Amino acid sequence: MQTNRFADACRERGIVLVLVMWVLALLTVMALGLTTTQRTQSALTANQIEAARFRAQADAVLNLAALNLLSTPLLTPEDASTVWVPDGQPRELQLGGARLELRLFDEAARLNLNSIPRDQLATLIELAQGEEGFDEVQRDQLADAILDWRDPDDLVLLNGAEDPDYLAAGRSFGARDGPFRSVDELQQVLGMTPALYRRLAPHLTVADTGDRVSTTYATAEVLAVTQGLLLENARQLVLERDQPLFEEAAQAATPVDRGGPVYRAQVSQRNADGGGRTMQALLRIPGERGQPFQILWRRYGLASPPDPAADYTEGF
Repeated sequence: MQTNRFADACRERGIVLVLVMWVLALLTVMALGLTTTQRTQSALTANQIEAARFRAQADAVLNLAALNLLSTPLLTPEDASTVWVPDGQPRELQLGGARLELRLFDEAARLNLNSIPRDQLATLIELAQGEEGFDEVQRDQLADAILDWRDPDDLVLLNGAEDPDYLAAGRSFGARDGPFRSVDELQQVLGMTPALYRRLAPHLTVADTGDRVSTTYATAEVLAVTQGLLLENARQLVLERDQPLFEEAAQAATPVDRGGPVYRAQVSQRNADGGGRTMQALLRIPGERGQPFQILWRRYGLASPPDPAADYTEGF
């Protein structure tokens, strides 16, 4: 009898020990879960704070850019660094303890995707393809598909694409049959590839900037398309355009042609690890109805590695 009671007591102690261990394990899992949740919430909160801080700083940079572009200075060697021109060159700013980079572009120096003629569009696609990857068939198909996308009818051009072609390609949508609402929309055109889109986008716009393409800050590709030049000659023209012809010309005070009135601004902030945030905006200076300037759209994103053919595409 005593042996049985002793065995029963040991068995009960073993069960209690197992229960205690299970409870401790459960409490440990709960504690780890709470710790992980707290860390996640802290990281999300910090990210939201950094995003809000960057938005405020980027808006401040836009205001500074608008103020600078509203002035009409004379350019001299002494004040060249204070006169901002939409040449796409990076300008570093210190604001609120943060180092920000601003790039300005003249939107009128781009080709309008909704009005560019077919021959100019085909030439731009050919330049974007490059000599090594040039494909005449792809060029003609893509040019006609872009025209079919923006024209109001459902008639297919010789090499183009309308709704049945999109459905046959497994797309759940067809051609818009209307103007492009953004350059981003170009990615939906049948035959467009991501690589080709990245090379085309920096030279295109859908903003209303007038009928004439400004050559003051246009890229070599835009100059080649609009003036019928070889790309090499257009690049040489850009080099000559961006520097004074004579030394004495650089010493004289001259009026500054800063294009406009629509400008594209890109504000970036990079962290030590190479990451960061970006904001792109389209400004009209001066704005409508007596406003000093007008922000037509903004878009935010994460910073990517610097790329000469960076995608400065339209917002929505």
